[in-house]
Formats: sequence, C-alpha cells, structure tokens
Amino acid sequence: MKFSVQFILLFILFITFSAITFAQQVSDSSIKINTAPVANSLDYITKLQPISYEYNRGRYKQLNLPAGKHFGFIAHDAKLIVPSAVSNRHSWYTAGKGSQRTITTSEVDLDKLVPLLVGAIKEQQAQIEELKIEVEQFKRSK
Repeated sequence: MKFSVQFILLFILFITFSAITFAQQVSDSSIKINTAPVANSLDYITKLQPISYEYNRGRYKQLNLPAGKHFGFIAHDAKLIVPSAVSNRHSWYTAGKGSQRTITTSEVDLDKLVPLLVGAIKEQQAQIEELKIEVEQFKRSK
C-alpha cells in the first residue's frame, strides 16, 4: 500500500513537471507584426467624451445589468473615433417557455484605450517640457 501511494505521488509529480517543462512560451513581440508607434494619441483621447451613466435595468431586466453609477463612453460615438475599441456583445435570455432570444449591444473595450492614454500622457509630458524651457528662456530674457 505504501509503495502504491509513493508511486502515484511520483507519477503526479512527473506529469506536472513534464507539463511545465514542455509548455511552449512565445514572446509577444514575436507574434506581433507590423508594429509601429501610435502617433497623435492625444488627438484620439481629446475627441472621446467620457460619461457617467446608470443602466436601464427596468426596461432590460433580462440582461441582469449591474446597478449603480458607471463611467465609460457611448459606443456609437467612440466607434467614430477609435473603431477598433468597439465590439458587439450578444446576450442570450429566456423569452418564454423554451424560447431563447438574443440582444446585441455595442460596447467599448476600455483595455484597448490604455495604449492611447499612455501615448497621450507622453505627448502631454513632451509639451510640458517644451513649455518649461520656454518659461526659463523668458525668465532669463527679462
């Protein structure tokens, strides 16, 4: 009995080690092609209109929407500025005995806006640095 428990533990350890050893790890830089810096991130960000909102839970009970105040964007408006950040979500719900229906809604994937936000911050920081230099030059010229 003792031998079989040890054998099973050893076997589990071997399988676990094998799975870890033979798992293929690929760098994200090797799977991404045609990479280029994003230019004019600040232009994209300044065109977006953030909003606060609450879901219409009374009219769309079947979607089980979360309560409370939320922050985000109107997907239709965001799609005009950053189309790649907007996708459709299909929600299935029961619409009677044995009947399923779907509602399609557009939503903004906030994760896809993060690179634009980082780019915009960097652009603003460059502008701030330029203004600092101009202020220093102005102070010296007085």
